[in-house]
Amino acid sequence: MDAILMSLMTALNEHLLINVYQRDTDDFYTGYVQVLGHDAVVLGTYNDSGIADGCALIAFSAIDQVEFAGDDLDNMNFRIGLAQSEHFLTLQGKEKLFQFDATESLIWQLAKQAQASEQMIMVVVADDDAYLEGRVTAVAEDRFSMAIFNKFNYTDVRALQVDFSDILVMEFHGLDLKLETELVRHRDQLQHVPTKLFQNDGQLEGVFQNALAENRLISVVPKGPEDQFFVGRVKAVNDRVVVLSLKDMAGQFGGYILMTLPSIQNVATASDYLQTISFYEQWDQTHHFSQQPVLNADREFDPNDNLVKAIISEAAGFERVVRIKVADSDEHFLGYPEHVDETDFDLKLVGQDSGETVRIRYGQIREIAFGHIFAYLQEAQLKNADR
Repeated sequence: MDAILMSLMTALNEHLLINVYQRDTDDFYTGYVQVLGHDAVVLGTYNDSGIADGCALIAFSAIDQVEFAGDDLDNMNFRIGLAQSEHFLTLQGKEKLFQFDATESLIWQLAKQAQASEQMIMVVVADDDAYLEGRVTAVAEDRFSMAIFNKFNYTDVRALQVDFSDILVMEFHGLDLKLETELVRHRDQLQHVPTKLFQNDGQLEGVFQNALAENRLISVVPKGPEDQFFVGRVKAVNDRVVVLSLKDMAGQFGGYILMTLPSIQNVATASDYLQTISFYEQWDQTHHFSQQPVLNADREFDPNDNLVKAIISEAAGFERVVRIKVADSDEHFLGYPEHVDETDFDLKLVGQDSGETVRIRYGQIREIAFGHIFAYLQEAQLKNADR
C-alpha cells in the first residue's frame, strides 16, 4: 500500500497520466490525480477515445497497481492529443465540478454533493459484480442511501444502503452519467415498454425492411457466446445482409456494421433500453453532441450491390481500418484490406497483431464494423507512425 500511495503522490505532484489497475478485475482507469485522500483517490478520467470524460473515486483497497509508462499510455497520450486537436466533443469545462477537501472523507463529500445536485453516480461495492447506478437520497456518517435506476428495465425500482467501507469505486460526472441524470429527471414520464423480440426464424429481412421504412431504432444480438448487442437504424437490407448505422451507449453516432442475416440471433424493435438510447439521441441532437467531427454519419448504401465486396473494396481504396468477424471463430480481426480479388482479400492487421496478414474469403464474413471512432484512431496512429 505504501508503494501505491507513493505512486499516486508522484502522479499528483508531477501531473502525470497514469493507469490505475484494480484488484480482481480487468477494469482500469486512465487519468490524472485530482485529489488524494487518506483512503481513496479521485482521478479525472479519459475514455478509450482519448476524451476527458468524468471522474472516478477509487478506494486504495481496490488498487492493484499504478502504471506510469508503457504502450497503452503512449497510445492514450496520442489519442488525448488528437482528441484535443480535432476538437472531439466533451463535457470538460462545461460541468460544475464537485470540490473536495483532501483532509476529509472523499466518499462522504462525494455523496453529499451528489445528493445536493441530484446527479447520477455509479458505484461498485465489494463482493458484488454489479455496477449500481442511481441517485443519492440520504447521507449518514458512514453510509448513504441510493435510489437505483435501471436503464434496461424501468420496472426495476430499488433503494439500498451503501456502507462507505464496502465501496471500491464511485464514478461521477461525464457524458453517460449526465445523460442518465437528465433521463431520471423525467422519471415520472417514463413508461415501461415490454420488449418486442423477433428470433431469427428466417424472416428477419422483413423485420429489417419495416424498421428501415419507419426509421426505427432497433437492437440486434449476434449469435455466439459473447454478451454483445448493437443498437442503431437500418441503412440497407437485402436477402443476405443488413447494414446498420450504430448508436453508442451515449446515443452518439457509433459507426456502421454489416451483418449477414444468418449470423443474427434476434432483433428487438421495442424495449426500455431503446427508449433510453432514443432519449439520449434527442438530448445529443439538441445540444449538438450527436457525432464526433471526424466521422461521417451520412453514408448511403445500395441494397442491390454486393455490399460485402463494396465495403471491403472501398476500405482498401482509402486505406480504412475495418473490424471483421468470420465464420467458425469468435475472434475479430482488425486491419485494413489490400490485394482485393473477386473472391477474397488480404487483411493487414493493426493493433496487438500489427504486422500480420490474414487471407479472408467474402463467404467467410459474418460482420464488418467500420466508420467508427476507433477505426479513425487506428488510422491516425498508423499515419503518425509512418512519419
